Amino acid sequence: MASRTAEVKSYVEPRTKSEASEVYARWGMSLSDAVNTFLIKSIEVGGLPFDMRPEPSPVYKASTVLPANPAYGSSVLPSEMDDEEDGLYDGLAE
Repeated sequence: MASRTAEVKSYVEPRTKSEASEVYARWGMSLSDAVNTFLIKSIEVGGLPFDMRPEPSPVYKASTVLPANPAYGSSVLPSEMDDEEDGLYDGLAE
């Protein structure tokens, strides 16, 4: 491995640095290791090594929502969707 002697300076908010350091410490990495890994992966993929598109917001579709059952106060899945192993419906009256 080549020696790592080139310096990269970056300014971030102290809280961001602290929280990121904690994240990478759980992986046994220093913040310097994490930045080096980011730069290497950026070179490998020819750009950012992750998707920058925002996650789509959930869309409410009335046709996909089960109607509330007044007897239970909330929606109840049809019995054919019941997973007998989880016991979810065991206490409900038929």
